[in-house]
Amino acid sequence: MGSFDIFSQSQFLLTTLSMLGVLFLSALYAGRSVKIRASLWLLSFALLVDFLAAGMGYRIGIVYADGGSFISYIFVELVLYLLSMVLMALSASQFLIHGYPEKWVTGGVSGLGLFAIVFFLVVFPDGGMVENMRQIFPLAGFVYISISLWSEIRQKNKGGYILAALATSVVAGLLLARFFKMLGQFVNDMWWLSAAYYLVMSFAYLMMYVDSVKDELLKNEGQIEKNNERLQEIIKSAPFPIIISRVVDDKIILANNNAIKLFGIDGADLDQCHFRDFFADADNRRLLSERLEQERVVQDFEILVKTHGSDTPFWLLASVNIIDYNYDVVLYSAFQDITSRKTRETLLKNQATRDPLTSLYNRRYFEDEVSKQILNAKAEQQPFSVLMLDADFFKKVNDTYGHKVGDKVLIELSSTAERALRDNDIVARYGGEEFVVFLPGIGAEQARLVADRVRESIAAVVVYSDDNQPVKFTVSIGVSTSEVSDNVDMLIRTADEALYRAKQNGRNRVEIFTPDDLRHFEADGQKERKDESQNHHPALDKNNNMEISLLDGAEANLTEREKPLVDANRSVKPIVLGVDEEDL
Repeated sequence: MGSFDIFSQSQFLLTTLSMLGVLFLSALYAGRSVKIRASLWLLSFALLVDFLAAGMGYRIGIVYADGGSFISYIFVELVLYLLSMVLMALSASQFLIHGYPEKWVTGGVSGLGLFAIVFFLVVFPDGGMVENMRQIFPLAGFVYISISLWSEIRQKNKGGYILAALATSVVAGLLLARFFKMLGQFVNDMWWLSAAYYLVMSFAYLMMYVDSVKDELLKNEGQIEKNNERLQEIIKSAPFPIIISRVVDDKIILANNNAIKLFGIDGADLDQCHFRDFFADADNRRLLSERLEQERVVQDFEILVKTHGSDTPFWLLASVNIIDYNYDVVLYSAFQDITSRKTRETLLKNQATRDPLTSLYNRRYFEDEVSKQILNAKAEQQPFSVLMLDADFFKKVNDTYGHKVGDKVLIELSSTAERALRDNDIVARYGGEEFVVFLPGIGAEQARLVADRVRESIAAVVVYSDDNQPVKFTVSIGVSTSEVSDNVDMLIRTADEALYRAKQNGRNRVEIFTPDDLRHFEADGQKERKDESQNHHPALDKNNNMEISLLDGAEANLTEREKPLVDANRSVKPIVLGVDEEDL
């Protein structure tokens, strides 16, 4: 294609080489598209070889003018033109079939061309045939390229192919005109033809790259649509509830039938629903969001949810992923209803921490939880108190009205105490008719007021026996505070000691264990209610009957007034473990 005039002046050569360099830079950039990479590079190298062949032709003219031997130069020139034609043919095949022709085809064409070069240049020298080959080889190459580029205009994005096809067709037409000597010397003098063609093809390369990117986007969009349709079908047919919601605004954009039933969603109003609306616990939702930000995938996360038509929450096990769906970043959430499992867990937990009769906390839970509360109170330098309650004459209630009424008394006592206390106070059944209360943030004087309020509330309660007889009851209360100790066991023991004093001083009253009492309590070896040196149970000591507590082992001396009562129709009541003798 190149005119020999390109090499006659340095500015022509520099301009042409610059445009050839631009062409290769464009090929480097456009070659990022896999679709056109091979065809562009093959065409670029074919044009480079064609340029070198033109340079060899110019060199032949100089050698011929000097009278030197130029056969070898012509051989090299023809081989370069043949190579350029083969490269263009390979490039054309990439455009046409996006692949290479069979090796025997490429090898056959190359071998036939090389045979023609040797035959007409060496074996049977024929200047006319040599001249024809100098023009036919590049002409054939550009015709191949032109045809292949025009075949690409059936694509949706084809601007680059049309520009390249027009430019190549013009060059092929000029080469054809030169072959038939239709334009004479005019074509040979067009030194700028190569530079112009390189520049136009550079733009065509870039446009082809843009076209290929657009084609890839369309292809990807089509694939995304298919994937979305497939995903929708999978979601709709899934045996478990699934919801897809946008991350940006939390709107639900897809929910299968199981999810619609589970959450009570109206299918017609689905686009008005937000995933956050179904969370019954804001902290639960915030924790899920934080884990998603860190991990992007959260498996087996327990969430408490509610429906629009009901305020009763229920538990779900959720697996949530952040995915791309229909050009949006969404949450893919799958659920499993675990309400029955959570109910069983709650039941087991209550069985482990709750008293089955009164539903109050049991002794074990109280001691563990209060130990933690005391640590927090000490860190914040807050006071705290412990109340020990005991029903007065509870044994008489059981003996007179039966254990069923006795259970009613304990239930009403516990519920009344809970109502008279704050939500953050801890109430527990410590055993039998004994109850214990932890009051965080409450000092001695306030604890007395709270204890009196509880005592008065309980004294006002009336339960009825099976024969509709009213039964009233009272409690005695002992109080110990953080001024005495910060150990839960010590607090309970000292509150129990104060409770014993309340019993001694007439019952239905409140007594406070003070720091002064603590010194006396420790000095006497904590023997007010138990003599640890005895080698037999105090209940068997006829001269010193004592009150026995099965819970802490504390015992107390009883006064003469508190000796067993004698009923005219009944024998003296025996000492019963775990029951105040005054209740016998």
